Amino acid sequence: MSQTDRLEAMMSRQEIHDVVMRHSRGVDRADEDLLKSCYHSDAIEEHGTAFTGPAYEYIEGAVGRIRKMGTMVHYNCNVHIDLVDGPRSDLAYVETYILTFVRFKDGEQDVDTFTGGRACDRFERRDGEWRIAHRKLVFDWNRDTPSREGWCLGMFDRSNPAMHLGQKSKQDLSYQRF
Repeated sequence: MSQTDRLEAMMSRQEIHDVVMRHSRGVDRADEDLLKSCYHSDAIEEHGTAFTGPAYEYIEGAVGRIRKMGTMVHYNCNVHIDLVDGPRSDLAYVETYILTFVRFKDGEQDVDTFTGGRACDRFERRDGEWRIAHRKLVFDWNRDTPSREGWCLGMFDRSNPAMHLGQKSKQDLSYQRF
């Protein structure tokens, strides 16, 4: 493989990886515009039994629900990127291992849900930009447990104004420039 081809492959992989990371940030911050920037406008989302259809439609419905949920974080782990036709390909299949934590209300009780799964994506480069064209989720395991938040046995005081807590909005510290 020539140096030019290797550079092209590296750039494609980095651009795809950036989309994968941007997607998790968009979900955790309930940022509809950021999420939509990860998908082509005609993309399909298959989100388990919760939804199958146009990705933009899924995002528009999910963001409102996400804002009402408790704490949520997605951790991307292994990301395997297969450029189908070599370094100058406009098609890639991507498998991303994802660990998810979400706090739900079950009546009066908070429940912490931990899920391990994978996003299996078909990425396409259109007009020079890599985005998701079709996403299917694989659910590998799950554990629901009553919440026992203690902030490291009291080492951190969440009522202190110096404590930055995550927010599902552009008020989150990650959007601030300091």
